[in-house]
Amino acid sequence: MVEEEFELLTERDFYNTEWKMGTLMSMKPREAESIDTTWVRLVTTEDGSNKAIWGDGADGKWTVDVPSQFFSISKETFGGWGGKMIWAGTIEDYYYIEGTVRSWGVLAPASVVGQWQAVRLGVVDGDRVTEEERGKAPWFMSEEERVESGFLPASSGGEGEAAVAEEDAQA
Repeated sequence: MVEEEFELLTERDFYNTEWKMGTLMSMKPREAESIDTTWVRLVTTEDGSNKAIWGDGADGKWTVDVPSQFFSISKETFGGWGGKMIWAGTIEDYYYIEGTVRSWGVLAPASVVGQWQAVRLGVVDGDRVTEEERGKAPWFMSEEERVESGFLPASSGGEGEAAVAEEDAQA
């Protein structure tokens, strides 16, 4: 295995990046089908705070501790009553990060509830890496490309909306 060396990553290296996140919660079997996959966009607001925008519409915050190369992203529930989850881990690569998921709620103590991995999908300026090197973001892919890349399940009845309409008509 070839190991690449990189300089310490800073907060700026994460500005306006997008990540494909895979999370395996502890209560689920260790199978590929059990991995919850989504994306998260890391942005900086006008007031300078770091905001995480999740694929399901949830918001959170993100941080990078440069000396320890520790990274964390939070996901908050409406009003905080449903608790909070934090995806945290050490940065070992520019394109890939992984760690554990911690969660707590109003009636539940903080505990480790899963593991996660993330792959970088985008960059700030577009000049740091090529699209070929980092991959194409799924929302810019055609339906066929998303199926081939594993973002969508393969359709057994045909292509796209026509297959869904045909299945609905038969029901």
